[in-house]
Amino acid sequence: FAFLFTVTVNALEGKDCKESVRLIAESTNLSEEQLAFLISGMYTLLREALRLPLSTFKQEVSSVPTWSPDKIPEDFIMDFSSIVFGNRRPASEGTALIQGSRLPSVQDFRWRVDVAISTSSLARALQPSILMMMKLSDGTAHRFEV
Repeated sequence: FAFLFTVTVNALEGKDCKESVRLIAESTNLSEEQLAFLISGMYTLLREALRLPLSTFKQEVSSVPTWSPDKIPEDFIMDFSSIVFGNRRPASEGTALIQGSRLPSVQDFRWRVDVAISTSSLARALQPSILMMMKLSDGTAHRFEV
């Protein structure tokens, strides 16, 4: 678990982890599906925890465990909380927000109105059309007419 967790945190901080994942796959008896399930689950859990402001969390030390030890061992909980509440949070948090799934934003929007005064079949058409061009932050451009 510790090596899986380290790889997940490194991925969250934007580091390349392909070689580490390959080594884990070769050294464990986990199937590729199980390994992907574990890493993606830990990654999602940490990413979502880092999206929320630290003030929304309350780090509690309690005599009664909130998590059942037969489901999640205490070491795992300590590792997760060390990232969410510890000194690595700012680096992980910044990278998680930058890499978060976001839709592209509109960078440039141009439009114009054209009016067809007449056509070859009609003497007076007076039909307006709006031409628009939108450039997005991912580099794509879309043109459409209304």
